[in-house]
Amino acid sequence: MSMTVQLAHFSDCHSHFDGAQVRFSPPGQAQWLCQSGGYARLLTRVRQLRRDAAAAGIPSLLLHGGDTFQGSLYFNRFKGRANADLLSLLAPDAMVLGNHEFDLGNGPLVEFLRQLDFPVLAANLDSSQEPADCPLPLRGLPHLHDASQPWLVRELGGIPFALLGITLPQMAAIANPDEHTRFHGVAQTLTRHLGDIRSQGIHHIILLSHLGLEQDKLLAERFPALSLIIGGHTHSLLGDLTQLGLPSEGDYPLMINGVALLHAGHSAQSLGVCELSFDGQGRVIASKGQIEWLPWQPWPYQGQVPANLTFCEPDALIEDHMARRYRPALEEMAAKVVTRLGQPLLHQRIPDAKLPHGSQVAPLVAAAMLSGAREQVGQVDFALHNGGGVRCSLEQGPLTEADIAGQLLPFAIPLTLYRVHGHELAEALEGAIDNATDNGLVGNGSGSFPYTAGIRFHYLAALPKGERIRQLEWEAAPGHWQPVEANSVYRGVSSAYTASGKEGYTALARTLTQHNQELGITLADAFIRWARQHPELPAPAPLIHYRAGAVPD
Repeated sequence: MSMTVQLAHFSDCHSHFDGAQVRFSPPGQAQWLCQSGGYARLLTRVRQLRRDAAAAGIPSLLLHGGDTFQGSLYFNRFKGRANADLLSLLAPDAMVLGNHEFDLGNGPLVEFLRQLDFPVLAANLDSSQEPADCPLPLRGLPHLHDASQPWLVRELGGIPFALLGITLPQMAAIANPDEHTRFHGVAQTLTRHLGDIRSQGIHHIILLSHLGLEQDKLLAERFPALSLIIGGHTHSLLGDLTQLGLPSEGDYPLMINGVALLHAGHSAQSLGVCELSFDGQGRVIASKGQIEWLPWQPWPYQGQVPANLTFCEPDALIEDHMARRYRPALEEMAAKVVTRLGQPLLHQRIPDAKLPHGSQVAPLVAAAMLSGAREQVGQVDFALHNGGGVRCSLEQGPLTEADIAGQLLPFAIPLTLYRVHGHELAEALEGAIDNATDNGLVGNGSGSFPYTAGIRFHYLAALPKGERIRQLEWEAAPGHWQPVEANSVYRGVSSAYTASGKEGYTALARTLTQHNQELGITLADAFIRWARQHPELPAPAPLIHYRAGAVPD
């Protein structure tokens, strides 16, 4: 016997409660840059869908594919409090934990989870090794379905559906979970729990996955017992999007080995909406739906409006929450001009012919980090920051607190002071660039490329591993550079993320970690304080000399 469920889903909102701009490129038309989505419009549309489903006598679900933390001025200012407040108004039926939920360690995540009244899923998250005196334990939270209670059952139309979540097992390498938190392998977790679910006679199984579309495809091939996968992490779009001029990675839903895959973009711009029919064995036998964008402005062209656009008014309850609780603080920050730029400064992660020394912005961020650390603790020798932690170029004109904390440095990660031997510093720089440029290994993104203050160096890609960093020097006094000695100890400052050895900076995690000290200020805090001392931001002096090709004779 078949049954039908109406499903809505979203992911990777990154605290963009007002949505974000989308650049539509309809065929034969000028581009249309439009603000889309936001939680107020999402709630309006979700309520419409729930009413329609109830009128049709079919059950409905709203599911979240993870990464609600980070990415906007709201998170920088309010951390997880605004997320918990506004997500509770949306009332999803379940959410999977994303990697950014662990960026600030377990404590802020626990505080967020304690405020929720809906299930949060991560079957491969194991908190069993938490110490008994842990002040903010993950273990035992009533709404968290981790390895101790890995799945839940929802009755939909009289049919039991099992819901479970899976998150990135390499969490320690890309986020900042507490050291006693473990993440089991995806295959071992699903093999175990899918068997348990099927043994109870449950055939309809929904997996919330924060692994990315390509990994979801592999899961569908390996685990055909799954009915469907609601995904996130890679910000993927699916469906026929030609009328909007947007890229698509496949059909919506994307059927792999009889398993339906559903992804719906990012930044609360859009909502996946799908009506799925299942047979008695939990197979999807029919579907109709699409990703819907929720523009703030009307369609500006003549002719038929594309089916992927849904125009609706923002929900008054969320608008009231935003207006009273959150927007005033953001508007105050937007009115505070910190400094000005006499010319644009460009940001890109890796040097090229146009920008042979790479980003013009990231070195200024490093300079601000160094200044902020020295204000707190005195002697600090250098600052080191990964290019992926800087999120935009800077335009000519005024620069406000909101620009800095909301766009330039939206990741609210604290600065950490550490000590490192000279040879470990060289190894960390080389490892980060190797990772960013896939030099001799398959890296995990260009964001690890390092930018510095207080040290300068050359990187020669064609040299053997372990020999690619040359002319590594530190600024012992203003304008006075000395070679970094292999066995000498230097004091550095980085974000807590970089200092913990992520993304090629492994050597920093092997150094004198007993001396690490969290400084209690974020990147944005440090940059705002430093920028106020400069009525006009200077262009940075080149400190990185990067050669990608062969070494000259």
